[in-house]
Amino acid sequence: MNKLEKILGIRFPQGIKISNVTNSTDKVQNGSIFFGLKGTFNHGSKYINKALTLGASIAIHNDPSFESTKSNIFFIEDLEEPKCNNSTDKIYEFLNEFYQLNDLQNRNNFFTFTGTNGKTSSAFLCHQILTNAGYESIYIGTIGAQYKDKEINNSISQKTTPDIFEIFEVFNFFGIKNAVSLCLEVSSHALDQKRLKNITILNSACILNIGSDHLDYHKNIKSYKDSKFKIFQNICSLKLIHEDLEMDISKYNFIKNSRNEFTVVSNYKMSADIFYEIIESSIENTIFKIIVNNPPADYNLTSRKEYLFKTSIFPNFNISNLVFAICSIGFYDFSEKELNDLSFLKLPKGRSEYIQDIPAHVIIDYAHNPEGFRFFLSSIKEYFENLIIVFGCGGDRDKSKRPKMLKAATDNGNRVIFTTDNSRNESFSDIYSDAIDQNNDQKVTVIEDRKEAIIYGSSILRKNDCLVILGKGHEETQDINGRKLHFSDHEVVNEIYK
Repeated sequence: MNKLEKILGIRFPQGIKISNVTNSTDKVQNGSIFFGLKGTFNHGSKYINKALTLGASIAIHNDPSFESTKSNIFFIEDLEEPKCNNSTDKIYEFLNEFYQLNDLQNRNNFFTFTGTNGKTSSAFLCHQILTNAGYESIYIGTIGAQYKDKEINNSISQKTTPDIFEIFEVFNFFGIKNAVSLCLEVSSHALDQKRLKNITILNSACILNIGSDHLDYHKNIKSYKDSKFKIFQNICSLKLIHEDLEMDISKYNFIKNSRNEFTVVSNYKMSADIFYEIIESSIENTIFKIIVNNPPADYNLTSRKEYLFKTSIFPNFNISNLVFAICSIGFYDFSEKELNDLSFLKLPKGRSEYIQDIPAHVIIDYAHNPEGFRFFLSSIKEYFENLIIVFGCGGDRDKSKRPKMLKAATDNGNRVIFTTDNSRNESFSDIYSDAIDQNNDQKVTVIEDRKEAIIYGSSILRKNDCLVILGKGHEETQDINGRKLHFSDHEVVNEIYK
């Protein structure tokens, strides 16, 4: 038996050649090994015959109710059960051997970020800081994957947090064999589904904030919050949490019994474990300080320390995301005695993105929930006379947030243009009807076509106003009536101004 067969405890049919390993029929090719595993709504065994038809040479599953007499379909009952004295399972061991990565979990450093807003920015900023300091780093999250300063690749996974199969794929795609730092966004879905259950030892875990989102999946805010706090079920050298969430820690038995203490980050309580303060702020430049009052053991600091930073990151709430990124890594590469220059940092595409080199103020942002709207809009409106806001609400998703999003827009904007944003299988008129419920439509103009909405917004823009386009950020598709159509907010803006 070869090593792959020994891990699974089976013998492959004679002459089998393995081209790739996947748990998704979308990635099956000739010679694939397909793993049919338990999913959120269905068991993957349901797709075994489809996978074989698409060219898979072997199918492996752990569904006792699925029966087959085919010699290339294998039932392995303990496929996802942890090995003795080990947190990993047969799937992890199989992937590790197949890709020859020499233990993905234990060789690499994992810096993880969860929260309703800011995950992408914090993880991406963390990756840039590590890369600039000379460390080998990879970012994996909503916008794709980036190894060091290579081009971002978004072809491997369309999820905020990939599963373990896709994590291995990403490492293989970039040819990563050495130990690296992995800056990872962790979504509530991923935590609830235990998508990364084989990655249990983290250098740092952060909860940036918790608002209201994805209630179509989680059903209520308690379930949503519970899923976020599951990130602390992992073994973490450093646990960072915003002060607003400190009181929630005692609600979770698995946290109360933990030996590792939390580090609380605050921008309004000077005695917090870590306190930060914005000293100067503009679109072009921000100066802020971080005071480490109570250094966690992981920092190797013995006393209170104060650090000063400058950056072009904007607006102010993104400084919070940057602070969490810095605190996740620690302060070994920063100096107390001088201004630490972080002007090399850039936000991810479509995150608070102030469009450069055009004769107007235009910002594109991914905010797509009420808290994100309020954080973002209240932070930027002080820089402009008026905000012209273009946004829509996603179809087949949490309907309760629609009127709250419109209320946040009308509270902060001079004009609001309501348009499409992935209507999916819902009618645009129904989505708008939900959004306008108990809201005043005096400031609202309704234009279903998103391109026309952006063009109209630009046409009423005055010199010191800002056109704010929310909801899609980096995305380049519109999901309407079961079809994914190409659409980019950036391309429309470029057509108008360039």
